[in-house]
Amino acid sequence: MDERLPRGGPATASYPGYRWAIIAIIFLFGLFENMSLLATSIVNPVLLKVFHFSSAQVGALSSVSSWIAIAMAMVGGYLADRYGPKLVGGVLLALATVGDFLWGASGSMGSMILARVIYGIGGNGGATPVGNRVIGLWTPPPERGRAAAIFNFTFPLGTLVLIGIGLPLEFAHGWQTPLYLLGGLGVVVLVLWLAFVHNRPQESRFVPAQQASYMPKPTQAERIPLRTIIRSSTITGTGLAWGLSGWSFIFLVAWLPAYFVVAKHLNLEQAAAATVGPWIGGALMGLLAGFITDAVYHRTRDLRKARSYLAAAGQFIFGLAILATLFAQSIAAVAVLLFIAEGCNELSASIFQVIPVDTLADRAGSATGWIFLIANLFVTLSPVITGAFLIHGADFLPAFLVAGILPLIGGIVLLTAVYPGHMQRPTAQAVDTPASSA
Repeated sequence: MDERLPRGGPATASYPGYRWAIIAIIFLFGLFENMSLLATSIVNPVLLKVFHFSSAQVGALSSVSSWIAIAMAMVGGYLADRYGPKLVGGVLLALATVGDFLWGASGSMGSMILARVIYGIGGNGGATPVGNRVIGLWTPPPERGRAAAIFNFTFPLGTLVLIGIGLPLEFAHGWQTPLYLLGGLGVVVLVLWLAFVHNRPQESRFVPAQQASYMPKPTQAERIPLRTIIRSSTITGTGLAWGLSGWSFIFLVAWLPAYFVVAKHLNLEQAAAATVGPWIGGALMGLLAGFITDAVYHRTRDLRKARSYLAAAGQFIFGLAILATLFAQSIAAVAVLLFIAEGCNELSASIFQVIPVDTLADRAGSATGWIFLIANLFVTLSPVITGAFLIHGADFLPAFLVAGILPLIGGIVLLTAVYPGHMQRPTAQAVDTPASSA
């Protein structure tokens, strides 16, 4: 199948409106999972002060679910392809919810680690491939960019909600309060998931029979082995680009407040205010990204332009904006550059989310799992290695250089190795067939 698809296709009116109810539940699913993952960012300072845990203990508590997420990315994606996302997503939601409640009820490091292990098994490592599998099953190609962006939007939005709502609740009512509220949100999402999400539109009583077949039937792509997915330059290249992007993103999340305090000599309140800006930019662009990439696709009918080129542009601007902060002379200039940087990064991140669905919709769980595994490796290693740069002093130059250069490399990977809709670079002589039911 050539990337430049013919204009036309099914009219939007033939798509059941219920598909957007499914995307709304996917949004809540992702928001719950990501907020549960990020809860360590607001709870850790309290644990240091109230429980007198060491920094090493708090670091271990923060990282345990991330390491489990690396393995669960492949497990959750594979199981969602094999048994369907309804069952697998329900199990993951239940485990993550139990983990949140247990953490709030914990009184020792051992019980807290157990709670985070349970959350890690049900957390966003496996949940992201499950969500992408649902998008592949329910969303037609012209709308997948928007669906993936709504799903990806839950990460920056979750960060803002925790900072804006979770912290005040924690200070007013105790550190357990955000965790119990998260557990309550998990229960609500689980009920919605089990009641309204189905593996295919044909299985839902809310989809009219005359509209139930708007998605293509499963193809031979469902039998593609995992090793073929791993060898795909498009799938693995997307994972590498997302990983390089994730390294720099985590650098900003983990070290930006310290940079403002140590290098720019702000107090904690000023540093917190300066840090919020990039996440607002990321949240706004993360949501707009889906409309932008779908609009480019609608205009060009070219997935490579709508996905690879646009994501590469986002990564180039992301990296260059980070590097430009090294020459900025004022806090305002740094804040503006980082606002632009994170906005462009979330533009790319939303596109990373949709490429495996474009390419292999019938194995979107496994394909997303492999991509997410690669990305999580970079995300998990980023704070550790960046900390080694800074352990002997307050010179942020090497860390900023690495964080700025890596997205540039990711942009090059997107331009040279990623061909959405194709497992590998298509040859001029080959007569392509669809890689998926897309």
